[in-house]
Amino acid sequence: MLATATEHTGRAARGRHVLAIQDTTELNFSHHMESKRDFGVVGNGRDLGVFLHPVIVVDAGRRGARGVGHAGGLIGLADAFFYIRKAKAKQRKKKAKKGKQKPKGSRKRGAPLRDRTRPIAERESRRWVNGVEAAGRVLREAAMVTVIADRESDIYDVFATPRPAHVHVLVRAIHDRALVDGTRLFDGMSSRPHVEGPKVRIPAKPGRAARVSATRVAWTEVEIERPRRTYAARGLPEKLTLRALHVEEVDPPPGAEPVTWLLLTTHEIADIADAMEIVEWYRARWTIEQVFRTLKTQGFNLEESQVETRAVLEKLATAVLIAALRTMQLVQAREGDTGQALSDAIEAEDEPLVEALVGKLEGKTEKLKCPHPRGNLARLTWVVARLGGWSGYKSKGYKPPGPKTIAYGLERFDAMKQGWRLSRNV
Repeated sequence: MLATATEHTGRAARGRHVLAIQDTTELNFSHHMESKRDFGVVGNGRDLGVFLHPVIVVDAGRRGARGVGHAGGLIGLADAFFYIRKAKAKQRKKKAKKGKQKPKGSRKRGAPLRDRTRPIAERESRRWVNGVEAAGRVLREAAMVTVIADRESDIYDVFATPRPAHVHVLVRAIHDRALVDGTRLFDGMSSRPHVEGPKVRIPAKPGRAARVSATRVAWTEVEIERPRRTYAARGLPEKLTLRALHVEEVDPPPGAEPVTWLLLTTHEIADIADAMEIVEWYRARWTIEQVFRTLKTQGFNLEESQVETRAVLEKLATAVLIAALRTMQLVQAREGDTGQALSDAIEAEDEPLVEALVGKLEGKTEKLKCPHPRGNLARLTWVVARLGGWSGYKSKGYKPPGPKTIAYGLERFDAMKQGWRLSRNV
């Protein structure tokens, strides 16, 4: 499944600048703990589950008239892998005491902690390097690849590990790194002269309403030092040259903390247009959060699966991840503003089926005609949404088709596609 999905993504990304967005989500099975075998624990150290780390691919979009870029739509999957986290000795001891068994694997008194200088291949954080490597491998025919991740990926190995020339890295900084000139990253960037940036929309989140705010921006080239204690044994270069980009909200509402990002990237930044385009690429990271929600509560409810073994669950989760990506791809494309071609989602030989279904599903009135041009991905979304039960009307109180409607429509479309291909020996 994964090989088929990544092969399609590689073809669709050919010749384009794409964003390879990676992140980790936990699959928590606390409601089914008694029926699970071979699972680890999730972030709270108690509940059973596994961690899923996908790399999704999004079109980088294009720069607008004001110089600000905007991200395009979802293309597909570049990689996905699972890992488990074993319970710490304290949790194992509690479980063993409850079951009157001797805890296994507990650290003896006086034994050293795990060696923090051990190779990256033996650490959980290896997943971030794996994501960069997978992007270079699967997207080798893309014109450019920008690998994007949040603060957890701010580790020296991500920047220092060799990668193809067309692959760049963009992460949000969390560490106040030592710079070669003797200063620190955070203080140095916040004290730099800033220029006025464009207004940006800050989305809502729990406890914060959406708002549009002015920004101020600073950027410069920095040389970061290799962390001394934990990285000296890994053979990584002693310093790296990166670009640091500081963007801060100006005049937030009373009582609100200003939204501030400090980004590190291997991209060059020549002017404010370059800086804000990089900010827009990073803002596209939110796409993977939408995929995770579709994977879970707002779509496929994967965490309610009653599959008992981890090996089978990982196969199911891979299938559901691919389905969630396809669903979100069409949801994002429904208005036609991603500008994507039909080939981002289906093969060329299936386009006649789309046109046949348009003819069947269109009504007699103008309001029930498909408004999207032939060859556009939004045309497929319109078909799938109609198959999923959407009325097609855009009137007062209009509600666009969401993930559940699209998921049901895709199920029907795929069944029709299979029959269509069989009838034509495709």
